[in-house]
Amino acid sequence: MEVVRSIQERMTGAGNTIPSLPSFPILMVPLVLSVLLVILPFNIDPLGVEAWKTDRKPKVFGDRIPIKMLSPANRKVQRKIALYHNFFRSRVTPPASDMLSMSWHKGAARAAQKWANKCLMLTHDDVHGRWTDDYGSCGQNIFISTHQVPWFFAIKTWFMERHNFTYGSTRNDLYVVGHYTQMVWASTHKVGCGFARCPTDAPLQLPRKSIRQRRHGRGGTGNFVERLGKPYKKGEPCSGCPSNCRHNKLCTNSCPVADLWVNCADLNNTWHNWLCNNGDTYEGRERQKSCKATCTCGGRII
Repeated sequence: MEVVRSIQERMTGAGNTIPSLPSFPILMVPLVLSVLLVILPFNIDPLGVEAWKTDRKPKVFGDRIPIKMLSPANRKVQRKIALYHNFFRSRVTPPASDMLSMSWHKGAARAAQKWANKCLMLTHDDVHGRWTDDYGSCGQNIFISTHQVPWFFAIKTWFMERHNFTYGSTRNDLYVVGHYTQMVWASTHKVGCGFARCPTDAPLQLPRKSIRQRRHGRGGTGNFVERLGKPYKKGEPCSGCPSNCRHNKLCTNSCPVADLWVNCADLNNTWHNWLCNNGDTYEGRERQKSCKATCTCGGRII
């Protein structure tokens, strides 16, 4: 597994003075997200499954679940996956004031399926493999089991890491809560998943005929290390989006594009015109393109 690294270059200056920097600053830093792997070998216990809480064991498992009921190519499955994510996102503790509602993203799903088909198990694809044209590099969650289990169980397993998460703490361990924080990152609002059956000669060996592998990609990277303890703003549900609320739980004012630079908000606060209102030069257009969400999505959650 890779360690999530988030690097943020910050610039400081006085007033609205244009910084004495190159016209095209070196600020584009890739945000790479790699998350934990969940393995569920039901009749063997290499990971101490017996010590897990009983609600981590699915009530329905094995080949009794048809492949078509698990395949993300099925639109009903797509809707269920988005629904399950929204179900859990609306039930965080403490409650979130700015949690966006999620919907399916075809581009993320294609990338997820392409990776799942490779059956690489513990090996994540790189930033380019997780890239979508409208949101840049997506975050990832991975689930692997030796039986065909419902999507609800896989998603709930990630969400149950909340028991090890403390809101506002700087001591949360990414390796322990990374699936959970990725799921409940407030500004993430797109999801796409892949599903594959893998032979046991794949890199990860388990004594079963096949291994089921699922991979999720989410629009908006999330899991910034410096904000890991606050993946959302706490408060009354939808208090951060009173005019754009769904079922009194989730916000709907998402931004259809994403920033490619990690410090667009800081640049906008200090040098708004330099960043967003200087499109008459090539450098200005590139800045606007790299901070497209910040420059065009005022009043939306980004």
